[in-house]
Amino acid sequence: MPARCLVTLLPASCLLLFLLFLLTMPFREVSAAPRCREYDRPAPTNCKYGTSKDWCKNGVCAKGPGEPCGGYQRRDGDCGEGMRCVCGRCRGCSPVDRKCFQPVPINCY
Repeated sequence: MPARCLVTLLPASCLLLFLLFLLTMPFREVSAAPRCREYDRPAPTNCKYGTSKDWCKNGVCAKGPGEPCGGYQRRDGDCGEGMRCVCGRCRGCSPVDRKCFQPVPINCY
């Protein structure tokens, strides 16, 4: 096959592969997204440690010191103000009730 034919066929085949890739992208994203039954619900009003949003943008109560947090798609929730999620537990001190959770550092992974 002459070199001139390869030069003209290569861009066409690359374009075809790129278009095929673009057509399959939405299906990949949808299959990885969680199934949400409700969206954008307001947060409860009686949350001790504040509020945050879940994966579906629903308002939920934030977690307190020592409570489970994080996880796949933040399934176990977010920590309230003054705390952060480390190894699946809210660590730090809450300004709400001044409770703290500071366990000895461990390698959680």
